[in-house]
Amino acid sequence: MRYAFLLLASLASCAFATLSITEPSAAHWWVGNNANTLAWDGKDPAEFSVFLANPDVNILTSMLALASIVPTYQTSLTMNPGDATPATGYTILVTNPLNSSDVYATSDTFEIKKEGSSYPPQGVAVNASATAEGTGTQAGSGLASVASATSSSSSSSSQMGKEVVSYGALGLVAVSGLIAFTQSL
Repeated sequence: MRYAFLLLASLASCAFATLSITEPSAAHWWVGNNANTLAWDGKDPAEFSVFLANPDVNILTSMLALASIVPTYQTSLTMNPGDATPATGYTILVTNPLNSSDVYATSDTFEIKKEGSSYPPQGVAVNASATAEGTGTQAGSGLASVASATSSSSSSSSQMGKEVVSYGALGLVAVSGLIAFTQSL
C-alpha cells in the first residue's frame, strides 16, 4: 500500500515536469530593447506566463512580466525585455498564469547585453541529443520508454533547464515504485 502512494505521488509530480526552457541560456544571451528568442521543449501545461528575474535588486527590483498567456504548443516566442539593465544573472521563469508563484520551469542564467550588441551565433544545436533520446520510441515495455526518457532528461539537464534534474530523479522514483508495486501483487 505504501508503494502505491509513493507511485501516485511520484507520477503526479512528474506530470508537471514536462516543460523546460532551452533559450535563453549562457550561450544564447539577449540584447536589450530588441527582439529575442524564448524557446522551450515540452507540451504540458497547455499555457503559461513568462517573467524575467534577476536576484540583484540593483538590476531588477522584482520579477518583470513579459507575457501573460502563452500557448505551450508554439515552442518559441519573440520577446523584448525593453529597457532591462544590461547585466548577467537574469533568468526566465515560466509560471502558472493564475499563480505566478507556481513556477513550471526556470531558464539557465543568461546575460542581457546593451542595445546594439551582436546576437549569439545561430545554428548551435542546444537540445539535439535530448530530442533524439527523449522520444521514448524504443521497442519493449512502457517501463523501458519511461526509463529512457527519464535518463535522457537527467543527462542533458544543463541544456534543458534547472528543473529537469529534480524531476528526472522523481521519474526514477516513480519507476522504482511501479516495479515494487507490481512485485507485491
